[in-house]
Amino acid sequence: MSEPIVTDIPEQHRYEISVDGVRAGLASYRDSGDRRDFHHTEIDKAFGGQGLATKLIAAALADTHSAGKQIVPTCSFVEAYVAKHPEYANPAGN
Repeated sequence: MSEPIVTDIPEQHRYEISVDGVRAGLASYRDSGDRRDFHHTEIDKAFGGQGLATKLIAAALADTHSAGKQIVPTCSFVEAYVAKHPEYANPAGN
């Protein structure tokens, strides 16, 4: 198994994680100005138990943070991740 790849798909308002070229999960978001609301995260059952949701959210939040957007963790998984990683509570430089 190769290293998972996380890609932003802005026209679909989501980040996707793929393993060996197969989409394994996604994190959906809504943008509003300088805010990005992450409202849903899912990993396909066939890929469960591999830590892919954590890798997906880590990459998505890092990308969002580096873009200077405020992260709004509506999804409970994202909310728990931000609670453990307070650096994502505010956009870079604020």
